[in-house]
Amino acid sequence: MARFGAWMKDRGRARRGSPHVALALLVLALGLAASGCRPQSPWGPPVPECTGTGDAAREDAAREHGQAPRAYVEEDGLPVLHLYVADSLPDDDEYQAARVFYRGRCYAARARYRGATSKVFPKRSFTLDFLGGQTFDEPLLAAGFTGRRKVVLISPFNDNSYLRARLGFTLWSRMSPGHLEVKTFSAVVYLNGRYHGLYTVADHVDRHSLSAQGMDVQGELFKAVDSDANFSWRDASGRPKASLRLGYEKKEGDPEEGDGAYASIEQLTAFVADSHAERFRAERGAWMQVEDYEDWWIFAHLAALSDSVTKNAYHFRAQGQARRWRYIPWDLDASFGQNWDTTRQAPDVMDSFTEENRLFARMLEDPAIRQPLRERLHTLIHTTLHRDVVQGLIDTYAAEVDRAARKDEAHWGEAYRHFPRWNQRTDILGFEEEVRYLHDWVDAHWALLEEELR
Repeated sequence: MARFGAWMKDRGRARRGSPHVALALLVLALGLAASGCRPQSPWGPPVPECTGTGDAAREDAAREHGQAPRAYVEEDGLPVLHLYVADSLPDDDEYQAARVFYRGRCYAARARYRGATSKVFPKRSFTLDFLGGQTFDEPLLAAGFTGRRKVVLISPFNDNSYLRARLGFTLWSRMSPGHLEVKTFSAVVYLNGRYHGLYTVADHVDRHSLSAQGMDVQGELFKAVDSDANFSWRDASGRPKASLRLGYEKKEGDPEEGDGAYASIEQLTAFVADSHAERFRAERGAWMQVEDYEDWWIFAHLAALSDSVTKNAYHFRAQGQARRWRYIPWDLDASFGQNWDTTRQAPDVMDSFTEENRLFARMLEDPAIRQPLRERLHTLIHTTLHRDVVQGLIDTYAAEVDRAARKDEAHWGEAYRHFPRWNQRTDILGFEEEVRYLHDWVDAHWALLEEELR
C-alpha cells in the first residue's frame, strides 16, 4: 500500500490540474480501499521492480528460452531494451512511470511519447528519463554511450532503411571534431513484455548531454519546432511576424518563461535579418560559432534535409562574455532521398534552402562567405565525406541491423503498407530495396555535387 501511495503522489504531481485524472485517481483509490488495500497495478503485465532479486516478469520471447528480462539482453546481434509503461500512457507530453531493463540492469524511469509525426504512427517514439541519479550506460556502442540522464528511442516507422538517422548524425560528427554530437546506436525494444521492434537509441539534447561535451550547464537551449524559426522578420508563409520568438521552444536556461525568456534568440534573429552585408560578415563570428552554421548549410545541401533547414534544429548559447551560438541537428528522417512522409526526392534536386532560411541566404549572397563555403564542401566530399565513406557506412549499418530490420518489417509491414498517409502509393520499398535505393541516391547525388562545385 505504501508503494501505491507513492505512485499516487507522483501521478498527482505529474498531472495536477486535470479533473478527469483526479476523478480517475479517486475512483481507483476507493476501489483499493474496498479490496483491502491490495494494489491494482496500472500496468498491463506484472511490472518488474528494480529489486535485484531476479523475480522480474518474463516477456514472450524470453519465456521460450527460460530467461528473465535481466538475462535476455541480445537479439539478432543487437542489444535488447525492455520498456515497461502503463497501458494508459497518454498522448500528451507528460511523463509517466516506467521501468527499463538493459544489459542486466534495471532502471526506474519516466517515459513519454515524443514527436509530432511519430505520435500518429502505430510504432511511436519515446523519451526515457532515468530517475534517482541513475544514468543509462552502453559502453560498447557509439564509441561509448554512457552517463545519459535521458535517451530517445527513435521509431524508424517512416524509414524503411532503418538507418537514415544514424547515417545523418554520424556524418555530422565526422564533418568536424568541434561539432556538438548526437550519438546513436540500434537496439531491439520489447514493450510491456512483447516484441515492439527495431529502434534507434539517441542522445536527448539537453543541458546534461551538452555539459558532457564541455558546454555550460547554465546555458540557454532553444529548439526550432516549426518553419517560422527562419531567422527572418517574416514567417514561413511570408507574413510579418508578431514576434521573433515564433517557431522556438525554450528547453533550458533562465528565465524559463515570461519577459526575457526568448530575448537572446530574438536578438540573434534580428542580427541575421537586419544587419547589412558588411556588418553581418564582420560580426557573425561574435554571435555564432561560424563553422557550426556554415556546416549546417553544407549538411542540408549534402543530405537534402528537406524538413530540418529551419525547424528540427537546436540552438545553444553559453553564459558569459565569450558566449556564441552553437547548432545541433535533429530529426533526420527526411533526408537522403525521401521526405518526412517517405515520398521520394530525386537526387538531382539541389536545393540551397535560401527561401526557407534567411541565415542560409545571408551566407550565400555574400561572395566573401559563399566561396570559402563551397570550397569547404568540395574538400569534404573528397575527403571525410567522400562517397565511398558514405557508402561504407550504409553497408556497415545495414549489415548490423539486417536480421532485426527484417523481423521488424515482418511485424510492422502490414501497418506500414496500410498507413493512411501513404497507403495509395505504389513505390513503397522494403528494407533490402530501400538500402539499395539509398546507395543509388548517394551515388547520383554526390556525382551532381561534384559537377556543381567544379
